[in-house]
Parts: sequence; C-alpha cells; structure tokens
Amino acid sequence: MIYIGKAAVLRDRLRGYMRFGEGKPAPHWGGRYIWQLADAKSLLVCWKATPDEAPRLVERRLIQEFCAQYGKRPFANLSG
Repeated sequence: MIYIGKAAVLRDRLRGYMRFGEGKPAPHWGGRYIWQLADAKSLLVCWKATPDEAPRLVERRLIQEFCAQYGKRPFANLSG
C-alpha cells in the first residue's frame, strides 16, 4: 500500500497520475511521489466503492488503520 485517497471521478484521478508519469503537468501531489518508485509502472491499482459512506471519512479511517498496523502513513500520504 503506497497511497490511500479519494476521488470524485476515479478515471480523472488515475488519468492525472498517468499524465505525471508521462512527464506532463498533473494537479495532484500524490502522483508525484508514486512515480518516484523504481517499479511505478508495474503497480496495481485497487479501489473500494463507498456509496453509503462519506469518502473523506473512509479515507481517514483507512489511513488510521494503516498507521496502527505499520506505524507510519502510506508512502505517498505525507500529511493528514
């Protein structure tokens, strides 16, 4: 797990990450850190639909659970 985040439109968020990986401007800082990884092009993308939950709360909870288990935030989640 290197990043936990929310997106209004998942396709747009992933497209932004890919644009940065291609050397083009991207609006989201998380993508900048993900592309620093040597194996960034082979990473898997997973998502969880949260139709009945507030995305911001789900994101916060997942990051808290990650921190509790690993003692730090995911690689590209630098701040809360």
